[in-house]
Amino acid sequence: MFKKGFFLVAFICLIMFDLAQAQELAVPRFVSFRRSEINMRTGPGERFPIKFVYHVQNYPVEVIEEHELWRRIREVDGTVGWVHRRMLSGVRYVIITQNGSLYKKPDNQSAVIAHIQKGSLAKLEECPPRQSFCQVTFSFEDKKYKGWMERQLFYGIYPHETIR
Repeated sequence: MFKKGFFLVAFICLIMFDLAQAQELAVPRFVSFRRSEINMRTGPGERFPIKFVYHVQNYPVEVIEEHELWRRIREVDGTVGWVHRRMLSGVRYVIITQNGSLYKKPDNQSAVIAHIQKGSLAKLEECPPRQSFCQVTFSFEDKKYKGWMERQLFYGIYPHETIR
């Protein structure tokens, strides 16, 4: 009796997982790399050659097309290719596209926490509606710096997108 109940529960969980995976997400959308080694391919499948190998976890990319289990992505420099969906995460990160300051409050008159260099990665925490600033967290040498930066300095968020 226990075995039948266990298998029934497991079966129901699998069905629910498949339904959650089948839920349609908006395209285009920003995501990040789940792992630190990702193969970008020339087409949607393992039979297609590897175009590029990324070695950066949490790197933000834009999903611009979907084909079954594969996602066509575009990165900050415009490079386009295909990756398997299991390599992507919905956790939002941004890449800084030009040098800028990290502020204590969402105001460029606020105290500066740090000066951030172009190419740095940050976890996107919050982007309030109708705000030109977003809250981000940077990790440097085992320390975390949380503050506010102007969203125009990021790749990984749309101009009027709200993140809570």
